[in-house]
Parts: sequence; C-alpha cells; structure tokens
Amino acid sequence: MSNLNNIAGALLIDATATFLNGAGLGVQEDKNRVIPKTYREKVNDRVEEVPYVSAQSWRRWLRDTANEENNWNPSELRAIGEGSEKGNTNKIATELNPIDFPEDDLFGYMKAGAKGEESIQRTSPFKSSILKGIKNMRTVNIDEAFVHLKEGTPLPYSTKFYSTHLEGFFNLEYYRLGVYDNLGSRQELSSELVEKHADKFNKSDLGGKFKRYELKNGAEVRKEHAAGLLKGLAYLRGGAKQAAFGADVSPKVLIFAGLGSANPIFNNLFIGTGERPILNIDLLLELSNDYKSRLATPIYVGLRKGYLQNEEEVTKRLEEGFVLASPIEIVNQFTKAYLTNG
Repeated sequence: MSNLNNIAGALLIDATATFLNGAGLGVQEDKNRVIPKTYREKVNDRVEEVPYVSAQSWRRWLRDTANEENNWNPSELRAIGEGSEKGNTNKIATELNPIDFPEDDLFGYMKAGAKGEESIQRTSPFKSSILKGIKNMRTVNIDEAFVHLKEGTPLPYSTKFYSTHLEGFFNLEYYRLGVYDNLGSRQELSSELVEKHADKFNKSDLGGKFKRYELKNGAEVRKEHAAGLLKGLAYLRGGAKQAAFGADVSPKVLIFAGLGSANPIFNNLFIGTGERPILNIDLLLELSNDYKSRLATPIYVGLRKGYLQNEEEVTKRLEEGFVLASPIEIVNQFTKAYLTNG
C-alpha cells in the first residue's frame, strides 16, 4: 500500500423538495420569483435544467459544521484594509492563522497586501466539486404563494425549488496539514506568526529565501484536523430556506479512501435510472483495481439503510478491500485506524 498523503472521496445528499443555494430574484408576470442555482446540460438531445449547490456554499456548511462538532474556534471572515474601521468593505480575510484556527489550516486563506505590505496566501488543502443533481433524477418545480396583508390585496410571490440527489467529490491534501511554505511572493505564514510561534516550528530551507515551517507536533495536528473534517462531513448541515424547504444534508452515501496521490477518483459514481439512486459498483471495483498501488487504506463506503436501490448488491459485491457501514460509522472506523494520536 502507498503512504497516506491524501484523502479522496464522494458524497450523495438527498435533496428532494429542497432549496439549498439561492441565485437571487427573477421577475416574471409582475411576481418576485426566488430561484435556486441551476445550470443547463444537454441530455439525450434535450437541454435540462440541473440544480446544483456551489462549492463555496457547501464548503461553508462544512466549515461551520466542523467548527461546531469539534469545538474549534471559527476563523471569522471580516473586512480588512483601509477604511474597514469605518465599516467600508473593499477587502476581506479570515484570521490568516492556521496555528490557532484549524479552519485556516484546512481551507486556506488569502490577503493581498497593499503597497509595501506582505501578501499572505494558503491555497486550500481541501479541494471540492460543486454538488450537482444526478442524471434522470432531477426536476425543478414552482411554489406559488401569497403574503396576506391586514389591509389590501394579497401580494403574490413564487419560489423555484427542486427534487434531486446531489453528488459531489473532494480531495484533502493531508500531507499539507501543519506544513507551511513561504515562497517569495507567496507567503503562507505572516512574519508576525513566524516570530510569535517560532518555538513551535521545525524550519527547513527550500533554496534561496524559500522556507518551510512544519509544526513540531505536525503528525498529531494532521490527524486531528483531518479527523475533524471527516466528522464535519458525516454530520454535515446547512443550506438556504430551511424554514420553508427543510432538508437533512448529511450524506446518505459517503465514500472515501486514503491515497498516495492527489487524484479525486471517486466521481460520477451514481446512476439515476430507477426510483432510488444506484451506486455504480462496476466503476468502484474498477477504481479499486486501477489505483490499488496508490491506495493507502481500504475504500470506506458509508450507506444509509434503505437509500440506495441496489443496496443488497453493494453489500454482496464490495468485500475485499472495502469497509461498509453507515456514513458516520465509517468516519469513526477510519479515524480509529488512521487518525488517532497516541
């Protein structure tokens, strides 16, 4: 097996009769119409409207859930730069501190310095796709409603919502957690943080003025932050319009494995040809075989009972090299096997 450098995976969310990510207002027939995010895709020579949740949106759900589940201090997004003290927002940034805020270590940050100031940038170790409705299982509907006033004519409004199953994939660059490179114009750590936490780092030269700062307890930090992220995925919550279109966005299917390479291999795993989603077992077995030299762990497959149409076949065919349980339980088992300190 390979070294555990990355954790790649996929998730599937039950989004039947929901509105999880808005795209603003549309005006039709003198009505305000609230619309969700969709894009158009050609399927069988016809154009379909495909519901989706942006990567930015569901990553925010994940950031918030991981912070809550692990009692992490959130790295708040705030206005910075000239005029921010007066409430003007022309630049924004988080705490820019991956030492004290796990969220910054996992999701990265950026601050473009003004003239004479240093710029700080850490690309996100957690990479993700959008969440998109799977083919043949997506419809967009309209909810017509009225606001009834104490006096006067009721005001009409409408809301587009959708029924689908949202799939997405991700890759966590596990090897980067607790490791920060200052490479000339791209500084992952500010000079202030380097000085403040100097005793916490092992420093190495990367040539010229390029430096690498790795936390002395980096192995422990990597495990803690990765385990916390997976816990956030298992208990994922969030979404727009929950009061009117409530939805449980915790994954009904969660699949992941440790890899030596950064390939987000678990994508397009689901088929929508029946009443319920189908897991493409043949594709999953092919991936297991093709990437067996890159796999650092078994492939963990978390299923919520009764959700997949071919659940019985999944449990029969995915044996050697796979671990099957509920979405929450596979996170617990993976954490115990690979991400437990001590």
